Amino acid sequence: MTTDTDDQHAVQARDNYQEVLVPTDGSDAAQRAAERGIEIAAALEAAVHAFSVIEGAAALKRDQLRVDADGKAKDAVDRVAAEADRTGVDVTSTVRSGVPHEAILEYVEEADIDMIVMGTHGRTGLDHVIIGSIAERIVRNASIPVLTVRPED
Repeated sequence: MTTDTDDQHAVQARDNYQEVLVPTDGSDAAQRAAERGIEIAAALEAAVHAFSVIEGAAALKRDQLRVDADGKAKDAVDRVAAEADRTGVDVTSTVRSGVPHEAILEYVEEADIDMIVMGTHGRTGLDHVIIGSIAERIVRNASIPVLTVRPED
């Protein structure tokens, strides 16, 4: 049974969350998060922003390595965009160079993003300490809601 209050909350959610950022590196974890982000965007009648970052070091390497990094990033956003198109969700695709968490947070401000939906790689222990977590940095520093999607076990 739906009440007027439920309907008001649904309308408010649609008004508050119109731009959903889905950062992707093409990994299975990122694709799983993209699927959730697209589902959320569809339910909220929102747009998806498929976003990938070519890490700065990759952009400085030989031309061939750069082409590979550029191609991988473009393929990652194209995969998200294709899924959003199949679902009938408006999508914008962007690839940038830089430090991933910094580029993501800059894009949030530029594109007036309302929510981030991103995957985690599920690293723990020493791997987590050494490698760090882009998702963790985003959660700590974002001024908007961030939904993290853990990899399947």
